[in-house]
Amino acid sequence: MKVAVRRLVLVAAPALVLGVAGCGIHEQTQRWYPADNGVNAEAGDVGLRNIQVVSDGEGTATLVGTLTNRGGSDDELVEVIIGDVTGELADGPLDLPVSGVTHLGPDADRVDAFDVDATPGRTVSVEFRFENAPRTTVRALVRPAEGHYAEALPAQPAEEQADEATDEPADEPTGEPTDQPAEEPTGEPTETETPSE
Repeated sequence: MKVAVRRLVLVAAPALVLGVAGCGIHEQTQRWYPADNGVNAEAGDVGLRNIQVVSDGEGTATLVGTLTNRGGSDDELVEVIIGDVTGELADGPLDLPVSGVTHLGPDADRVDAFDVDATPGRTVSVEFRFENAPRTTVRALVRPAEGHYAEALPAQPAEEQADEATDEPADEPTGEPTDQPAEEPTGEPTETETPSE
């Protein structure tokens, strides 16, 4: 009888190992893993995914991440505060449609901040304000503007670009004014003959 039990254990053990291993693989594929160590959070029905900040360490920063709306009505992202600075939403409030996904970043909807204290390698607070969803603040990792994000930052604030455009002097005429009088007639006056009497 002991031999039969041993054989049963030997046969059941591999099946048990395979079953457990299969469950582990299944669980891993069902989980969502953040890329680049961004932070995740929930703001009511709005999901914040992979939120992080790219900064040059000298005051200029841009927000990277994804927003999802799982609610039953549309929403809007109306304001973002990075550190103590209100970010500039390049295209104004961002629409968050039902079941929609909105990407934030240099190649998507831009949210930039200037004169912000965001040191690469550290974290900075990022507050999201929505039309309907509750305000939510996260501590986002600050990444240096290098590698994949080497060209992520804006060149300069939009206001400065507008100021430079208006400060440019108008084009000056290239021709010089001439003081010469109008052309004189080239022909000499002819004497009229008087009829003889």
